[in-house]
Amino acid sequence: MTNQVLLDPSNSIYSSDEDCRPDESLFAIYHSTQATAAPRNFIGALPIELLLAIFMHLYQSSRRLTQTGETWRLDDPLSSLFPYAPAAVCSMWCSVLSRVPEFWTRVIIRVDSQYTQSQDVRRYFEWSRNLHLDVIITRNRDEFEGVDMREKSKVFKATRELVRHIERCRSIRFNVMYSSSLPSILHDFHRETAPHLHTLKLKCKVDDGGSPPRKLVHWSFDAPGLRHLYLDARNFVDVCVDRNNWLRRLHNLNSLSVSRYRQFSAKGIDLYKLLKAVEESPSLAYLELKDLHFSRLRPWTTVNDISIDIMSMNLEDLSGEVLSEIIGYVDSAPDATRISRCSITTCHHSLISGGVAFHDLSANQDLMAPLAHWRGHTLSLVNCACFHDDFLRDMMDGGPHDQSFACKGVKELYLVNCTKFSPRLLRTMVRMRRKLARRSTFWIEDQETLDWTFPIVAPITLISVEGGPALFKKDREWFEANLGSFHWNEQVPHSSFEDSGDSDYDIHGG
Repeated sequence: MTNQVLLDPSNSIYSSDEDCRPDESLFAIYHSTQATAAPRNFIGALPIELLLAIFMHLYQSSRRLTQTGETWRLDDPLSSLFPYAPAAVCSMWCSVLSRVPEFWTRVIIRVDSQYTQSQDVRRYFEWSRNLHLDVIITRNRDEFEGVDMREKSKVFKATRELVRHIERCRSIRFNVMYSSSLPSILHDFHRETAPHLHTLKLKCKVDDGGSPPRKLVHWSFDAPGLRHLYLDARNFVDVCVDRNNWLRRLHNLNSLSVSRYRQFSAKGIDLYKLLKAVEESPSLAYLELKDLHFSRLRPWTTVNDISIDIMSMNLEDLSGEVLSEIIGYVDSAPDATRISRCSITTCHHSLISGGVAFHDLSANQDLMAPLAHWRGHTLSLVNCACFHDDFLRDMMDGGPHDQSFACKGVKELYLVNCTKFSPRLLRTMVRMRRKLARRSTFWIEDQETLDWTFPIVAPITLISVEGGPALFKKDREWFEANLGSFHWNEQVPHSSFEDSGDSDYDIHGG
């Protein structure tokens, strides 16, 4: 069916701006192509109306619905992105596409071996007319290895074009190889205003030391609607730690990610200054700290007055023993906490989240360190060799009078690629805890218990295992008969569990 949105010039999608209307030049393009096309050039023979209907279908299939409205999809490969792939077919298609500004509201600028030329970048911005923009400056996913000595100059040229249109930007995403290639918010965005900007992401794969620091006394970048901020650590320190904290002025900021700072000297990031800056954010709900090297020693003059209230936290690849201190400064009970490839054995603060997920922990880690006094209800473990029979025995040990169970609130257990435990011992642990829970509180359906508080220990009501050890038929039948929800797959999942930074979605899953 032909979509009337693009075929009817009187439709409201164009009525607000006459320049956005596909004008008569479209038909002039078509007729001029017909005059010169070979008899079998079926691409050139397609009517304008049919082309527009096809392009509109491609446009809609490149969009997705979110809680805040419709936006561009972010998971399509660069080689097939709309409108760039069809625009490359022939000059006629490119000319037709260029007359519809909505198609060009996602500006993709490549900075890899197939980098986008500056004149093409300027055309993309021009074709979008005065509409709001989502700008992505990135590399192809297969070109994040090796060496690219020219990446910085390519990103610099792209940033220069971007800044000229920053007032129209809704989202800006950089995804490059080196931290030194990323723009400096302190200098490149100085004195700019971005009234429509809700997402700003500056991501790199490796920290190569960044650009040389430059002094700037008075700095301003006005982005009053910013909700999602992802910064490399050096940019974060520049605008949130070493000067008047920019986070204080971001009254709508919902999620913050700080990543990539490796040890080039004995000095790392000052953990307490970073946490103090985070604390001063007026509306922050989601926090991610990833691949950071911190200064270990706390200065004696620092006062212990940091208190961070957030809903969700993701901690990945943090060096040293900082995990315990970070957890200790989060005073509210987050809905969820995810911890990946961090040292947890020396953690002396108990987690307080309702749900906790551990990823990629080695066998020498001690899960009981952060979980012994944890009262949450959902525990997830992915690729964790430290989930073994000793942990299950600890979950069965309630002390002399069954009054001090570890993980006493757990009701849901998710295991992925964990094979170092005995299914029979897991069954014994589940049976024992359910028996004690039923003794203290009467319940009929497992589904009713998720929000219940059990005085001694909560019953396990859900178990999901992917890539687990072999399960005997008798044990499977027992789990299926006694749990409200049960799933056990011995095969390793086909989908890989990647570093969260490999996706371009926001840290809270949006």
